[in-house]
Amino acid sequence: MPQSPSIIEYIDHIASIIPGGDMARNIILKIENDIATITLKAPEAKVNILDASFLADLEETAKSLVIHKNLKGAIVKSDQPSGFIAGADINAIADVRDTEQGAELARQGQRTFSLWNMLPFPVVAAIHGHCIGGGTEFALSCHYRIASEDAVIALPEVKLGILPGFGGTQRLPRLISIASALDIILGGRALRGPTAYKAGLVDILTTSDKLKQEALNLLHEVMKNDTRIRNRRKAKRGGWRNILLEKNPIGRSILFKQAHAQILKKTGSHYPAPFKALETIQKGLDLPLKEGLEIEAIALGELIVTDVCKNLVHLFHLSQRPKKTVEAMSKPPVIAKAAVLGAGVMGGGIAHLLASNGIPVLMKDINQQALDTGMSHAAKLFQKEWKRKQLSDEEKQKLKGMIVPTLDYEGFESVDLVIEAVVEKIQIKQEVLRDTEPHLPENALFASNTSALSISELQTASTRPQQIGGMHFFNPVHKMPLVEIVRGEKSDQGTVDAFFSLAVQLGKTPIMTADRTGFLVNRLLVTYLLEAALTACEGVNWKSIDELIVDFGFPMGPFRLVDEVGIDIAAEVGDTLCQSFPYLESTDLLHRVLSSGYLGKKGGKGFYLYENGQHEGANLEIEDVIPKGQRTAGRTELKRLLYLMVNEAGRCLEEEIVSTPEDIDTGMVFGTGFPPFHGGLCRWANSEGLPEIVKTLKAFASQHGERFAPCDYLSSREKFYVG
Repeated sequence: MPQSPSIIEYIDHIASIIPGGDMARNIILKIENDIATITLKAPEAKVNILDASFLADLEETAKSLVIHKNLKGAIVKSDQPSGFIAGADINAIADVRDTEQGAELARQGQRTFSLWNMLPFPVVAAIHGHCIGGGTEFALSCHYRIASEDAVIALPEVKLGILPGFGGTQRLPRLISIASALDIILGGRALRGPTAYKAGLVDILTTSDKLKQEALNLLHEVMKNDTRIRNRRKAKRGGWRNILLEKNPIGRSILFKQAHAQILKKTGSHYPAPFKALETIQKGLDLPLKEGLEIEAIALGELIVTDVCKNLVHLFHLSQRPKKTVEAMSKPPVIAKAAVLGAGVMGGGIAHLLASNGIPVLMKDINQQALDTGMSHAAKLFQKEWKRKQLSDEEKQKLKGMIVPTLDYEGFESVDLVIEAVVEKIQIKQEVLRDTEPHLPENALFASNTSALSISELQTASTRPQQIGGMHFFNPVHKMPLVEIVRGEKSDQGTVDAFFSLAVQLGKTPIMTADRTGFLVNRLLVTYLLEAALTACEGVNWKSIDELIVDFGFPMGPFRLVDEVGIDIAAEVGDTLCQSFPYLESTDLLHRVLSSGYLGKKGGKGFYLYENGQHEGANLEIEDVIPKGQRTAGRTELKRLLYLMVNEAGRCLEEEIVSTPEDIDTGMVFGTGFPPFHGGLCRWANSEGLPEIVKTLKAFASQHGERFAPCDYLSSREKFYVG
């Protein structure tokens, strides 16, 4: 690859000041026939992480390569089975406290990667498995990229409240079309190997077993002539869209305005990172790469110190906690085959999830129509994945075949786990358990998907209660990350460990909860929904309450959520909670709405109108049941709803429903859609200040009743946790 004399002189200068010392510990360098093979493998680690040590080793290796004057090319590969590089060190992000420190962190990575980019011979990155964040930015600094079909390439930094800061915002839009680069960076989108190849992010696509040889073939080709690769890249950036939108100032301006509007529509104004990334890309494209990189570094410094970034990093760590919990467990039982009882939408969703993770499933119901519904739901989910090119035809058919519908218990003698998702009535669940148990192996586990019923009461119907527990998935199963693992009075540790481990295997985020009405999430959520109804009954406009909560950052307000859940279900769960926790104040509002014939989304009418499942605006007729309300909800009403939920969270910790405030943050964000940029309910309460919350709760208690009386947990501390 030809280089300008100034770059060669610069590299020679760098080579002249290489410090002495041992070879990098994260990298193995081998030179044979004037070809360097650089193998990345962090010792005693399952993944390669770009921490300070790894970056220093990459810098040292790049400098050492310059010494070898006869080198003609290099291949960079990873020896980790998990993949190429899994990204930068998240802890380094959390530790940054000022903008200049953040900018310098970016500059360090940029300088290191630029050394690789300026090497006077072609460098091929051979990518398999996960190539994430800084790993993708390093691959972009190499001159050519080859990937296996199983590769997953991503720049997910915006999901952590920052932007790609090691060159990603500048190198990617210069490599592929601007539109594609915006899609990848602004959405934090992950691309599988074939999609990355189609976009032009990688030059060659191959299979895992051929990656090493094909990387060598590519290197030999470009050492002689890289015309074919360059022509392919040019073609990927060509076409009428590129000419109209990306190659002229007016078209480019339209492209960036459209991207800005899309960000605003998807995220509101709560997340600064995608907006800053868009601005950085737009500014940098009109400047030399070096100047664009400096804009990127400054932007990273500005974002990395924001509360949004710190909160999203907090959530990232919460999402990783379950994996560490499983690693610390004694080996839980392997679930090789499962059965699902109840073939409705929920049962179909659970069966789809199990099959998608390689676990064959028997799906049983007593009704053929229900069985057809469950199978149809699972098939539709597989079809959607196929349309998104997440599955091939062959994979789709194979996964569908892993779910076997049945009206009897044939095959149950070989299952390791049964998950029941039948009607939410304790008597029915107990009857199903009694009927099923005789057909199961002696060591089979039984999980109930109940959202609120007592696991301990369910266990009374079993001859082996120690093998029964709760495994509460949230609807829709394929989208909602949370699973509540519920320990009944007689559940043994091995049972709940097996459920927890399985949830992690299925790609979910589990939390352990005690067995009390509503467990954690529904207890907090229904408390909030009841208070919203009471507030509306006092003359606050119900639509303004929804708008207030959406402005706070929730995906929808409480009345829209009741429609989604089903007004009948919400009313029943509300009654159950009020019976279990007498300090809560009940309301007949939902029952009155229900008596007027409104079921919510599933019936086409609730607080809102729905057409073919789509939201069509407020239902004005409902004002015959619930007055329109003359007052508009504001800060006082926001505190009333959320502080009550904070108080209930304190009670849950007092009662040991969960172990830590982090469990509550996990449950609320991954189970209810609590705004991630706030970091979770407890982290948000920390920012409000518990003493201020307690003071306000006391005022609310004198005005609205004892349900607001602050619990001892809140009254006795300044914060839920430090950090």
